[in-house]
Amino acid sequence: RLQRAEGRISGGMKFKCTLSSMGVTWLERFVPIFEKMGKELSVLFTPETLHLVQGAADSGGLELHADLLVKEAFDEYRIASNNADKIAVKLETATLYRVLRGLVGSEATHVEVKLIKRVIREGLSLPFLNFASTGLVDITQDVPLGGPLNKRELEDLEHIVQANVVNVPYWLNLDRQATEGAHQAAERFKAVGPRTELATTKAGSLHLATAKGGSVTLGTEYRGLPVLPVAEDQYETAQGGVDDDDDAAGASERLAEAAASGSAALVAVNTKQLWKGLQGVQTNPSNAMIGVASNRGHMELVFRYDRQTVNGPDAVGLFVRVPAEIDEDFDFD
Repeated sequence: RLQRAEGRISGGMKFKCTLSSMGVTWLERFVPIFEKMGKELSVLFTPETLHLVQGAADSGGLELHADLLVKEAFDEYRIASNNADKIAVKLETATLYRVLRGLVGSEATHVEVKLIKRVIREGLSLPFLNFASTGLVDITQDVPLGGPLNKRELEDLEHIVQANVVNVPYWLNLDRQATEGAHQAAERFKAVGPRTELATTKAGSLHLATAKGGSVTLGTEYRGLPVLPVAEDQYETAQGGVDDDDDAAGASERLAEAAASGSAALVAVNTKQLWKGLQGVQTNPSNAMIGVASNRGHMELVFRYDRQTVNGPDAVGLFVRVPAEIDEDFDFD
């Protein structure tokens, strides 16, 4: 059962908003991904952004969050608290998803959301996130909450949100087809080996490989991927005047050369966790960026929705951190 905090909603804490139809669509797109990761989801409301967050304990080892600018998801938005006007709560993912499906199914045209307390019995009142919608059918639904979370717990969520895209020297930019291909590769890898060796190169290559007992090896390579920032792109240098269609050297030789020249980043990750992280492709992103931390402590995925947002390319994003396994041996044969 969801553990509920015993603290009361203070008199200075208020939250009331009106979800836009776009906001309902975005939430209905993201919440199923979090439901597949774990039973509980933290929601962090700030004056500018809504964050859906799962830490490693809730998701089976990953850290992930979906960020939506307030102006992208809400028509009206009022928030106040004694903690810099920020509020964090915890809820059951399946319950929130059920509410969202109800909103979509009833073709809700107006959805008010507010933080409330209801008296359950004499002497006991509990917090809820209340959804009141009008559409084909007028519906009022409550989502039970754990919280509001205290200041330390809220800061823990902020740490997860702020830790992304700060320690990755360069990124590979995968289009939708390449992202789906990588997800399908991870799906196949699950039947072979528990560990996947992943490498990115500044020449725009992504290498994935796994093995089982030294006798069965699966691997795949994606070449010609855009490198960001552009200043890190070494594609022309790596070609060295050789025809791009000349594949005689093989993927392992190309990776070995990149590693020897310092233009490759390599990391070992849990295969199932990689597959789970790549499930973000099911949110229909425009593209996904993949990168390895400079300390090789993790790899990151950033799913972007550039052509789908109303308020610019940074209005919505899904961020996933997959921890590295401690292993210094890389063998992409």
